[in-house]
Amino acid sequence: MSGRYVIAIDRNHDGRFLDLDEDLARNVLELTWRLGLRQPYDSIADYGTAQIALRNAQGSFSPERERLDIGTGVQIACQDGGQRVILFTGFISRVSVDAGDWSEGRSVIHVQDIQPWLEASPARLSPISNVSADTVIDRLLDGALVRRAVVAGYCIIDVPGHDRIDSIRVFPPQNLGRRLQAGKTRFAYVGDWWDETTSIRRAIRDLAESERGRFYINRGGDAVFLNRHQTLVREALSATFVDDMKGMVYAYGDQHINRFSLLMTPREVGKGGTTLWQLARAERIRARTSLDLNLRFADELGRPVGLLEFERLGAAFHRDEEGERSAIRDKISARIIEIGFTSLVVRVENNSARDVFLTDLRVIGKPLYRRDPLELTISDGGGIHLHGLKHLTLDLPALSDIATAQAFASYELARRKHPAGTVRELRLDARRRPSARRLTLFDRIRISETRTGHQNQEYFIIGEEHQVSQGGAQHEIRWTLEPADLSRFVVIGDSDIDDREELIAPY
Repeated sequence: MSGRYVIAIDRNHDGRFLDLDEDLARNVLELTWRLGLRQPYDSIADYGTAQIALRNAQGSFSPERERLDIGTGVQIACQDGGQRVILFTGFISRVSVDAGDWSEGRSVIHVQDIQPWLEASPARLSPISNVSADTVIDRLLDGALVRRAVVAGYCIIDVPGHDRIDSIRVFPPQNLGRRLQAGKTRFAYVGDWWDETTSIRRAIRDLAESERGRFYINRGGDAVFLNRHQTLVREALSATFVDDMKGMVYAYGDQHINRFSLLMTPREVGKGGTTLWQLARAERIRARTSLDLNLRFADELGRPVGLLEFERLGAAFHRDEEGERSAIRDKISARIIEIGFTSLVVRVENNSARDVFLTDLRVIGKPLYRRDPLELTISDGGGIHLHGLKHLTLDLPALSDIATAQAFASYELARRKHPAGTVRELRLDARRRPSARRLTLFDRIRISETRTGHQNQEYFIIGEEHQVSQGGAQHEIRWTLEPADLSRFVVIGDSDIDDREELIAPY
């Protein structure tokens, strides 16, 4: 592998990837990696993944012989003009090893970004209202169960080498790097549709979709949120391509939409003093035991109900199941240890020497009800008669304001109602154009291609895929692209309304 590429495993867990013994480049046979969105107009990126194929004839990259801990940080970079350009950062998810006389003697290190961990972490927040998407995403990321980029020097209980509290530090509150733009919409309520199966990644996707923004993990491993204005105001071009691509995927009319439907959900605030949850029957609590009970709030149809304001927790304990004997108050307790928008966790403790019965448990507060979805539809009648119906429905769960929904629908229709030719994918040879390696997600480029007649059209890179082979002699880049749309919209303070036919949208 050419010295221009650096493939480093963070063996000392300091998050820097700079030690000489961490570079695997001389043993690498092939590299592939991908990050970013799969489709134009998606709101959240797909999992970022990488595969590093290594020579392993001597077993140097067999995890049971040489240490390759799951979760160890990995970074792919290149040297360009004396500068180190980071291309991908992630963590080891698994290692596959060839064995046997007929094997190729290879080991493949599989790497992932943090998104599978976000998918595995439950979304739980205390009641939250009148907030923008970035604020909620920030809180969700704080609660994610992710492997931290830097482990060295911090305390991990019961892990040898990390469990001496007198000599090492305790982790700071923030668990990962993040770059979050301020959202443009303030949501009246957030999280009242989440249930026990909702993951942090799903919750972030809901918020990004409702904002019409984007969420992804960048090359350095940071979580990035872009608000919906980013693709409108980012005009600077990063590169221009004129008939010098290795290949491209082009289609005419495949992004055409002439009817949009947006689903929004009205809310209704209930009365204070409402019982949101109540114990159905008495439960035995064994002597000297502690139980954590997850109480989920739902209406008669099983739909989640939000806890807008918590007022009190009622509990009663008795010696008998019917609750006819005297109530017990000594050495027993029921207390809240975690409160969410649609559930809370209660810890019930019986520190006495006898079994007791929990005869009553109830949660009192002010509920927030989600009513039946309201569908708002906007159409281009002339376009439907001329080109045929092309319909798209978007469900924006955090949206409860009809004016905002109408603005979203108007914008989406205006930019996609006219059939047009678009480039979905661009393939490049990075050895012929090494500067392309520096371009990454949401950089803006311009494309002209003679055979299709596609001239001076601008796009955002929304996905990037790389394949490096033959010892670094070949590096193919595939970009997933999304049309950049500024020609029909006015950016106040930047556009000349008199010179162009443009639309001011309340977006």
